[in-house]
Amino acid sequence: MDFAASSFDYVNQNTLHPLGLAALAVACLIVLLGPLRSFPLILIGLAVYIPSAQRIVLGGADFPFLRLVILVALARLVLTNQLLVFRIGAIDLLVAAGACSKLLLMPAVTGDVGILLQQIGSAIDAIGMYLVARATIRSIEDVSALARRSLLVCLPVALLFTIERATGRNMLSVFGGIPPMTDVREGRLRCQGAFQHAILAGCYFVALLPLWIGAWRGTASARWTSIGGVALTLLVVFACASSTPVAALLFVGLAFLCYPFWMHLRMAWLAAIVVAMALHIVMERGIWHLIARIDLVGGSTGWHRYHLIEQAINHLGEWWAVGTLSTRHWGWGLQDVTNQYLLEGVRGGVWAMFALMASIVLGLRACGFWLRRLPQGSAQHLLVFGIGASLFAQAAIFLAVSYFGQTTMIWYLTIALAAFLAESAVVETARSRGPAAVLGTPSPAGHAARIGR
Repeated sequence: MDFAASSFDYVNQNTLHPLGLAALAVACLIVLLGPLRSFPLILIGLAVYIPSAQRIVLGGADFPFLRLVILVALARLVLTNQLLVFRIGAIDLLVAAGACSKLLLMPAVTGDVGILLQQIGSAIDAIGMYLVARATIRSIEDVSALARRSLLVCLPVALLFTIERATGRNMLSVFGGIPPMTDVREGRLRCQGAFQHAILAGCYFVALLPLWIGAWRGTASARWTSIGGVALTLLVVFACASSTPVAALLFVGLAFLCYPFWMHLRMAWLAAIVVAMALHIVMERGIWHLIARIDLVGGSTGWHRYHLIEQAINHLGEWWAVGTLSTRHWGWGLQDVTNQYLLEGVRGGVWAMFALMASIVLGLRACGFWLRRLPQGSAQHLLVFGIGASLFAQAAIFLAVSYFGQTTMIWYLTIALAAFLAESAVVETARSRGPAAVLGTPSPAGHAARIGR
């Protein structure tokens, strides 16, 4: 990846708007004085309404508003002894390993102090977002409340995207970092709201959609959450006019179509792997050439994504161990690494890539554990399936998109939910073995989270 090409004009510049400062002040006040379970909602609100360009620069270090609120949240959690209330598990270690590998390897490869500062900030964002979610979501009821309340936070986005779609003007451009006039491709407006790209805007809401759908089997208000979430996501994806969010939406739909057959999902995974291997053998250019054939809305760059994977394999020796300084020489336009797995690799070697993949696998495994133990058809069962569906959809679209800016928070929120399920699975397994096993498994918080009771 070409690090110079990935910079933005607003980096290392104080970009402040009175409304942005007011939003920052309110967010910090709620984080300092409000309930802990409100923390993820604050981060979601900042992500969907305040562009990443809003930032304060101190001593050459950038502090976007989202990062500032994360630091305030971490400070409160530390001061109130609420930060490490969870059992540290494999997913927690993988998230930390992925962030640390990039923090250590990228500055070593580039020899650039600026890259070091950039990676320190990225590590704060990644680990901070993850820790805030892990420390404040301690029960399945917290997940359910997050699903309902996050929709209320996001609903006004529908109005913003409707206006942008109708006028071709982005009202949130006053905050900087995003163009005032909406981009047009193939004669279609590609609305982006507060996000730095239309694709990221669509993928963000599609990642939240499974949680909203998963809330269906609750109260009447929960059903309205599902209906409103579907309507909001469809509107945003339509306004974005990008193939990747549409593909992500199809993956979510496919996941929920499989819900009645959840008991056979393990067999479905094995069958999918076998079919993929067979296709790879018979296809002249490899199975990843299927990406080049996807064009759901017109103007898609599927061939670029296929070519990126092909060249990454051809240049494996350059990046597998410690990452690489640039991918520009791989081919025209390939400095734009539109693949989350490869982006992890070129920034932190195969170690960061493996950490991402392994965390997804363990997250899906945790979802499967609880699907087998919770009553089929219960509200909790569907909500756990929703977490798995979000993991599945994001794992699929990571082949065609890489997150940056405020979009990264939705991934760390999702994987934190999966880590909560994995932690609860460990507690449940120990409890099922009898009192002696439970007593021999200390918990940092005297009330380890459990789902199945």
